[in-house]
Amino acid sequence: TKVIEIKASQYLFEPAEIVVNKGDKVKLILKSVDVPHGIAIKDYNVKVFADVGEESAVEFIADKSGTFTFYCNVYCGGGHKEMQGKLIVK
Repeated sequence: TKVIEIKASQYLFEPAEIVVNKGDKVKLILKSVDVPHGIAIKDYNVKVFADVGEESAVEFIADKSGTFTFYCNVYCGGGHKEMQGKLIVK
């Protein structure tokens, strides 16, 4: 399992780019530092939510190659729509 910790703050994911290999089992651990945040990756049916100061995790198999946008799926303020990152599956 490839474990990736993601810190979410207004309006930024750290890291904002995740690279995995096709076939990897991926565990995303989301930590929200300022207001509630979430991560959604439509192509993988991934949705996870973390309240302020909490961590939440989601697991999936990276079975599709390509570049996929992930985004905050919890309204977090004025810059919410720009809060995005990339999942790259090689």
